[in-house]
Amino acid sequence: MNILAVSIIFSVLFHMPDVIASLDSEDVRNYLGTRTPYRFISNKNDSKIKYPNCKDSKIWMMIRHGTRLPSAKDILGMNSTLRDLKYEILLMHKKGKGELNLEQLKLLEDWSKHIDVEQEKFLAREGQDEMILLAERMHKRFPNAIKNKYNNKTFMFRYTATQRAQQSARYFTIGLFDKKESQGVIFSPANKVDPELRFYKHCDKWQKQVKKNPDTYVEQKLYGTSAEMNKTIAAVSKKLGLDKVLSLGTVNLMYKICGFETSWNKHHLSPWCSAFDQESAEVMEYYHDLKHYWMDGYGHDLTYRQACMAIKTMFDNFRCHKRDPHAIFLFAHSGTLLKILTHMHLYKPESPLRGDAIDRKRPWRATNIDCFASNLAFVLYKCKDGDRVLTLHQERIIKLPMCESELCPLEHLKEYFHDSIYNCDYSDMCSLDKDNSS
Repeated sequence: MNILAVSIIFSVLFHMPDVIASLDSEDVRNYLGTRTPYRFISNKNDSKIKYPNCKDSKIWMMIRHGTRLPSAKDILGMNSTLRDLKYEILLMHKKGKGELNLEQLKLLEDWSKHIDVEQEKFLAREGQDEMILLAERMHKRFPNAIKNKYNNKTFMFRYTATQRAQQSARYFTIGLFDKKESQGVIFSPANKVDPELRFYKHCDKWQKQVKKNPDTYVEQKLYGTSAEMNKTIAAVSKKLGLDKVLSLGTVNLMYKICGFETSWNKHHLSPWCSAFDQESAEVMEYYHDLKHYWMDGYGHDLTYRQACMAIKTMFDNFRCHKRDPHAIFLFAHSGTLLKILTHMHLYKPESPLRGDAIDRKRPWRATNIDCFASNLAFVLYKCKDGDRVLTLHQERIIKLPMCESELCPLEHLKEYFHDSIYNCDYSDMCSLDKDNSS
C-alpha cells in the first residue's frame, strides 16, 4: 500500500470535524467559542499513525493551556451582576413570566460561585485532565518520536510565564511519563518577554496598529448593534422573563460563564446556558469570532507574519542533528495558536468576516479551531524517499493548503516558508521606528 492510500485511510479516521460530532447540532454547547472544553473536540482514536517505509522521528507541538478560570473582570461580574440577575429571574418566573423549565430553574436557584479574584485565569481541574489525556494519546500515536523514558536531551518543554501554561506543561508530563518520573522533568525557564511563545505581547507595532487600534473592532462593534444581535438580546431577555431588555454586556457575560462552567463540569450544563438556544448561541459565537478574526487572524498581515518566530523553531529543529530534542512541547495561549494557524494559511474564509450578518459557512470558528487545550503538531517522518512532515490540528491529520498530500515533503515546506525561516527579523518587524506596512 502506498503513502497516498494510507493517507486516505487516516484522513477518514483523523479528519477535522466541521461540527462537534459528539453533540446534537442544536445543542448550545456547539457554539461556546474559545471556552469550549477540549473533551468536545478531542480525537479519541489514539492508534499509532504509521506510513509504509516511514518512521516518526521528531515532533514539534504548540498547545494552548487547558481549561482555566475566568478573568478578574468576569469573576467580579459573576459575583455581582449574575448573582443579582439570578434572583430577578427566579422572581419573574414565580410571577408566571419567562420560559425556563423546572429543572433549569432548580439549577439556577442552586447556582452559587465563589472564586477568589486572585485565582483569575488559573488552570482548572478539567484543564489538568485535558493535558494528561492529550499527552497519553499523543504518546501512543508517535512512540518513536515520543520515547517512553524521559531524557532532557531528547525532550524539551517550554511554557509562558503564566500559572495556566506552567501547570498545563506539568500535567502534560504526567500524562507522558507518570507522576513520579515527571518530577524529574526539566522545563526551560519562562521568560516575561517571549518572542517565540507570546511574540505579539511585545511586538510594539502590532500592539499599536492592531490590538489598540479601534479599526480592528469595527466589524465586531457593527455586529454588536446589528438587527441579529438586537433580536438575540430581546429573545434572551424574554426567555428569562425579564420586563427589561438586557445590555449586550450582560448577555455576553452570561454567554462566557455558560462556556466556562460547562468546561469545568463534565456532568452538568451551566444554568446560564439555559438563557440561549441554538440561534442565540450562534450569534454570540460569531460576535467573538469577529474579534479573533480581525485581531488574531487574517485581518492584518503583521498579525500572522510575526508568528514566523514560532514556526522558524520547528524548521530549525527538523533540519538539525540527532543530538537535538526529538520531542518539543510548547505551552502558550489562544493568541499564539490562532496566529500560527493563520501563518499556515488554515481556516481562511472565502471573504473577510463582516459585521452586517452572520457567516454560518465560515471555517474560522473558534469553537472548533481554538477551544481550551487547542493544539497544533508537526511530526517529522524519515521516509525512504526523503523527510516528510505530518500535520495534526486537534489531534486530527490535516492537509496543509500548500501541500499535495497530508504527508508533505519537508523540502517543499522549507521552500514555501523560506521567508519565515530565513527572513524572520522580529525587531525589524515589530519596531515602531521601522516603516513596515501592516
